[in-house]
Amino acid sequence: MSKTTVGLVLVSHSRALAEATRALATQMTGDAVVVECAAGVGEAGEALGTDAMAIVAALERAAGARGVVVLMDLGSALLSAETALDLVDVSIAAKTRLSAGPFVEGAVAAAVRAAGGGTLDEVAAEARRGLVAKEEQLGEAMPAPAPASVEESTENVFLEDAVLGDEHGLHARPAARLVSSAAQFDAKVAIENRTNGKGPRAADSIILLAGLQARRGDVLRIAASGRQAEAAVRALAALVRTFGATPDAPPLPPPETTTNERGIPIAPGVAVGPCVRLERAEIRFSHAFPKDPPAELGRLTAALDEVEAEIRGAFGRDDMATLHATLLRDPVILQAARELITNQHQHAAAAFHEGIERAALALANADDPYMRARIADLRDVELAVLRALGAAPAAVLPEGPPALLLADELLPSEAARLDPTRVLGVVDLRGGPTSHAAILLRGAGIPAVFGAASMLKNLPASPARLGLDGSTGEVWVDPPPDLTADLERRRAEERAARRSVAALQGKVPLPSGPTVELWANAASALEARAAKEAGAFGIGLLRTEMFFLDRGDAPGEDEQADLYAEVLAAFPGAPVVIRTLDAGGDKRLPWLHVPPEENPYLGLRGIRLSLDRPDLLETQLRAILRAGRGRDVRVMLPMVSTATEIEATKAALARAARTLDAAGKPYLWPVPLGIMVEVPAAALLADRLAPHVDFFSIGTNDLTQYTLAAERGHPRLAALADAGHPAVLDLVDRVSKAGQAAGRAVSVCGEAAADPKLAATFVGLGITRLSMGPAAIARVAAALVAGAAEIG
Repeated sequence: MSKTTVGLVLVSHSRALAEATRALATQMTGDAVVVECAAGVGEAGEALGTDAMAIVAALERAAGARGVVVLMDLGSALLSAETALDLVDVSIAAKTRLSAGPFVEGAVAAAVRAAGGGTLDEVAAEARRGLVAKEEQLGEAMPAPAPASVEESTENVFLEDAVLGDEHGLHARPAARLVSSAAQFDAKVAIENRTNGKGPRAADSIILLAGLQARRGDVLRIAASGRQAEAAVRALAALVRTFGATPDAPPLPPPETTTNERGIPIAPGVAVGPCVRLERAEIRFSHAFPKDPPAELGRLTAALDEVEAEIRGAFGRDDMATLHATLLRDPVILQAARELITNQHQHAAAAFHEGIERAALALANADDPYMRARIADLRDVELAVLRALGAAPAAVLPEGPPALLLADELLPSEAARLDPTRVLGVVDLRGGPTSHAAILLRGAGIPAVFGAASMLKNLPASPARLGLDGSTGEVWVDPPPDLTADLERRRAEERAARRSVAALQGKVPLPSGPTVELWANAASALEARAAKEAGAFGIGLLRTEMFFLDRGDAPGEDEQADLYAEVLAAFPGAPVVIRTLDAGGDKRLPWLHVPPEENPYLGLRGIRLSLDRPDLLETQLRAILRAGRGRDVRVMLPMVSTATEIEATKAALARAARTLDAAGKPYLWPVPLGIMVEVPAAALLADRLAPHVDFFSIGTNDLTQYTLAAERGHPRLAALADAGHPAVLDLVDRVSKAGQAAGRAVSVCGEAAADPKLAATFVGLGITRLSMGPAAIARVAAALVAGAAEIG
């Protein structure tokens, strides 16, 4: 047979049917076309069923330079074929077409067209037209062929293109948000990468979306059909555009690289001490056939529900929880597991394990290291489900004195449970810097080095002691006494420095008299807890819009009150500034149905949008007042330009309080009200706005953007994204002086507050409150303390 023509793969539940169809097709073409069968299950394909790995092998045999067309008989054959596309090499997947054509007639028609030198698309189209002759003879109308791309839309299909802004591409967290958001709509959604030609892929699976291999700047086309298709397309397109726009994202280490001498530096700090290995009990599957497959499906469903509750309890509602919950329900995994239970009578644990294995193989073949790093998240989800099914005990850390932990690959749930008082540091043999375990270790302040397998190839089974430097990636096995003494000295110095910062309790006294308060920006309860651990004085900016994203409608009053209460619980007795919804501009909420604007950054956004939707605003205000009862809560308004906006919000606040009174619900009253100064007009007129507010908070991100007329994030205007520009600093100085004159507190809550040099500049302008991402607090505190010491 020749590989100079388009090849065919026949996927059938029946080996006999596939072989007979191949014989019929080759009678027409001889050996001019490669026709491979992937049919039946079992050693000789004697049982009915389909196997994705068999399809992968068939694709590899049939795919030549011109590609391959796949025909399937029924139901789960399509699922198996789609799974195979995610498992096969990307070069083969790129030139493979799954055909909706009739199995027998389509195979014969496609083989004839391929033998005649047809292109891949021509052969695929011929397969779809396999019933034409029969339909014409019977006088039946031919149905329209299935579209080969989302571009081939019909009147009930809505399309919209969006440019992906995330510098790391469509990695797992944004993919999980897309899947979660798509599930909110009554619509069938597919996404295609118009830049590299990948897709379309169903927007219900992280595993499938990984195949888009979307990079920053790629154009993603979102297509949907169904009752809420238009709303779904708008929502997902808006969501794609927001990826990468969230400020205060923790910095990530460089790409995964190792040498023979060093591993990957993950979390700064040094550690030395006894070594213990993380022990995981062996997973055991039952090889007996279950007598009641429906009961096994029920066990799997119950385990999934149990684990989802565990995930929400451990991670709250943050992106990590969304990712793990989405992986837990990924259709590629679950459909494979359910098919194995139903068709092959496997136990739930073994079937779910096989579904995870297929997904892990698909991710392992991804070009993007961020997607490959999600294999650890898959394993974490797998072990949680297997534990719920009784097939895998939890990993345990041996009892004993504080020690360095040696792990083969630390999972996120394991990292979340580590006690910094017992774990001096972590050496991980296989993990990478973008894993969620790495992120959690950095947040917990546990020194860590990952990817150390190559440098520890001859590691004893149980080394007595280890040393590490989490800033350089160095690891020492059984370090000599002089090196041990040096590491212990450095660790003692680090701990002393941390204690001195923690002792400040978010306050840095200056020689001249004033004290600078270091607050934190947060968008979730998890970030609030991290801020508390970092020593923040309070929350200077709670971004509530994060609670409104990825939805088909707005969260209700009760849900919002619960969300805010989760954040407040991390700061009992401390001040928390809650900003009202800051939607619009780069943060569109399609369910609000805001008409398209020529320039959304200058349009209906921030407080303007909230005042335009009084029901939305008053619902949020009621939720804040209820959650704030007994707490030090302040309300802040975004994008304020005039005193009229402030007074209108005060009226809405009064109405919210009256409604709560009438309902007999307890709430916080009175509540301080402040504004974000991010519009130049507000800065220029700060002295006139001061009588209307209780405090000012300067948002340097937007203030810089509007002052210098340079869009935030524009790749060619990075030099103008400078909060230290004299024009911006002049406006900051104006607001600071206006606040001092009127007795109003003034803070800076934009990203510039996290820059030690700019932080010192703001303090020099009279700013006494700085709010930043939790990870920056220690750095800014140390810089201000050092600066104060020099002045003293």
